[in-house]
Amino acid sequence: MVERRSTPRSFFAFSFSHIASLSLLEGDWKAAREYSDRGLEMSPLSGPLLLPRVMLEYETGESAQGEVYLERLLEAMRRGGTGTSVRVSMAITAIARITGVPGRLEIAEAAAEEVLSQQSVTPHIAMDAKAGLALLAVQKGDQTAAAEHYAYLQVQRGTMIETVSSVDRLLGLLSQTMSNTGQAMAHFEDALAFCRKAGYRPELAWSCCDYADAMLDPTISSRRTNWESRQKAISLLDESLAISSELGMRPLMERVTERIQARPSTAPAYPDGLTQREVEVLRLVAAGKTDREIGEELSISVSTASTHVRNILNKTDVANRTEATAYAARLSLI
Repeated sequence: MVERRSTPRSFFAFSFSHIASLSLLEGDWKAAREYSDRGLEMSPLSGPLLLPRVMLEYETGESAQGEVYLERLLEAMRRGGTGTSVRVSMAITAIARITGVPGRLEIAEAAAEEVLSQQSVTPHIAMDAKAGLALLAVQKGDQTAAAEHYAYLQVQRGTMIETVSSVDRLLGLLSQTMSNTGQAMAHFEDALAFCRKAGYRPELAWSCCDYADAMLDPTISSRRTNWESRQKAISLLDESLAISSELGMRPLMERVTERIQARPSTAPAYPDGLTQREVEVLRLVAAGKTDREIGEELSISVSTASTHVRNILNKTDVANRTEATAYAARLSLI
């Protein structure tokens, strides 16, 4: 649409916002910036363009630049617009989740509540407002509010809420807030399947991290389940770190690294700093599997599998897959 001369100028920002949002969901930061810039040149206070740009900057650790776009979004809200108020609510609560630093949460709550109080609010905008309040409930650890928003959002499973979160991951976080770990795990499994099918790699990285947190929840009492959960959590953290490292998602990289360093000392130790997931990949490399076959075997993307292979070659100081196989055999890893 944007390349056609016949397209009305008023549609340009709208079209760019969709391209930027989809690029963001795929982790293509370069394209997301390009189309966001082009759209914002025409409409500098466009809520549909500003929300993904705020998310982009904070996801990649550019918080100072993210603050610039958040201020623009707040200015757009002050000028009026139900949709912009909803995006402010989602942006602020998502930033708190990404950075771990709560701020302006009262603005987020007031903006969402104001939207929901309007009789003319559409179902789509109402859902986005509820999503902002749901993230707020998670941030505050409010079990009562979490239960309320869970009941509302569960009918929207298998969808994305703007560029902020999959509904399945949000339901997992709400379940965890309600101390229902089993339910949380089921939703995180759905989130992983959804993200892998859609190719939403940044959201997949966050889903892996949040799922690992649920796996390590101390309310799981069974000793066997504890051991199994720790092993799966380690694999999830390894996958999250591989994706976030490849995409340059610095806040998530730091969060995952902290969790890996804090994991129990009973976790198996491997040579040259190899992680459990990398050893799993190394064994498949030694079995002659291609990156695509490794991805299918471990239910990860080809790109993530390739990243693991590169990391293995670098850590073990070998030149190729043949030498990696010899390395694995020499150290009895296969």
